Amino acid sequence: MIPRDGGRTAGDTGRPLLTLRVSRDSGRTWGPQKVIRSTEDLAPMLSSAWPLCRCPKCGKHA
Repeated sequence: MIPRDGGRTAGDTGRPLLTLRVSRDSGRTWGPQKVIRSTEDLAPMLSSAWPLCRCPKCGKHA
């Protein structure tokens, strides 16, 4: 049986689920690396579309 806390111990940072860096200028420069870990309390997705669109047209429906 798996403990309700997922078997985490004090100081456990969790395993990486996703690592990403974003470029807003067609790949010439990149922002800092962001790591999403299994221990983070993530909000549920509100849409099955991925990646979530942020354009003005789609922003009205989000």
